Amino acid sequence: MERFPFTPDYGAQADSVPRVRKAQFGEGYTQRSMDGLNPVLRRWALQFSNLTKVDADALEAFLRARAGVEPFEFVTPDTPWAVTAQSFGVGNGARTQWLLQRPLSPEVPDLLVPATGWTAPPTVYVAGAAQVAGTAYVLSASGLVTFAAAPAADAALTFSGAGELVAYVVCEEWHRTAKGFNAYDFTATFQEEAG
Repeated sequence: MERFPFTPDYGAQADSVPRVRKAQFGEGYTQRSMDGLNPVLRRWALQFSNLTKVDADALEAFLRARAGVEPFEFVTPDTPWAVTAQSFGVGNGARTQWLLQRPLSPEVPDLLVPATGWTAPPTVYVAGAAQVAGTAYVLSASGLVTFAAAPAADAALTFSGAGELVAYVVCEEWHRTAKGFNAYDFTATFQEEAG
C-alpha cells in the first residue's frame, strides 16, 4: 500500500466517528452495539497552504489516482517521534517492569507519553549496555518492558527508537484554491478504513 507523501499544515482537525448499530424497541427502549471489530474510526480535515502549482498538481494527482476508493497509508499528524538515550527508569535490584515513555514533542520535553507505534522495536540499554530482546527482556506493543532479571541498583535504563502512527485512509473529497500566481491552497478530508 502506498504512503501519502505530503505533510499537512499544523493544526489538522481530527474527529472520531463511532460505528453503532441501533435497534429501537417499544416504549422508547433502544439497544446499541458496536459495528465491527474496529468500531471507532477517525477522520482528519487537512489543510495544505501556499503550495506551488507543481506541488498542488502532484497532491491532486495522488488523490485522483485513488478516486476515493483505493486506501493509502497516512502518518497521522503529530505522531512521528524519535529518541536517543531516553531515560525510562533506574534499576533497584528488585523491579522488573517499566513503561517506555517519550516526550510528547521536542517543544514539551517534560510531558511524557507511552512510546508506541515504533517503526522498528526500540533498543533497550541497562547502564549503557544494549540488551538482547527476547533474552534479557520482552517488549509489549504497549511499550511495557519486562526484564528477565531485575536491573542492578542505580543502573540507568534508557532506550533509543523511532515511531509513528499510521492509518489506512481514503479521501473522497478535496478542494483546490488558486490564491495567486503559483500559490495554491488545498483542503482534504481523510476517512480511516476499518480494515
